[in-house]
Amino acid sequence: MKRLQVLLAVACGAASLSLAAHAADYGTSAGTAMSRDDAHAMKKKADADYDAAKDKASADYKAAKARCETMKGDAEDACEAQAKADEKKAKADAKATHEKREAEIDAKRH
Repeated sequence: MKRLQVLLAVACGAASLSLAAHAADYGTSAGTAMSRDDAHAMKKKADADYDAAKDKASADYKAAKARCETMKGDAEDACEAQAKADEKKAKADAKATHEKREAEIDAKRH
């Protein structure tokens, strides 16, 4: 029983640190609202990060496609399909992250 209490205490402490670190990423303390200017600045940062992630996905795709051009036939086709799939996934992940960050900023704003 005592071991369970210790494990729960450790888990709660880790969760608290994680929440505080996450809030620090957004420049606010947990549970406090942010100003309109702070929210605007954070949204601009989120937009810039999103644009950078999309640009990286495109650049990675171009580099992978260039490597595919050294191949022939089915191998080249498979390589290009994989490169395109990787780009699509990276862009979808970037979009999901961006939407999550915007929702978190909006939630802190209210």
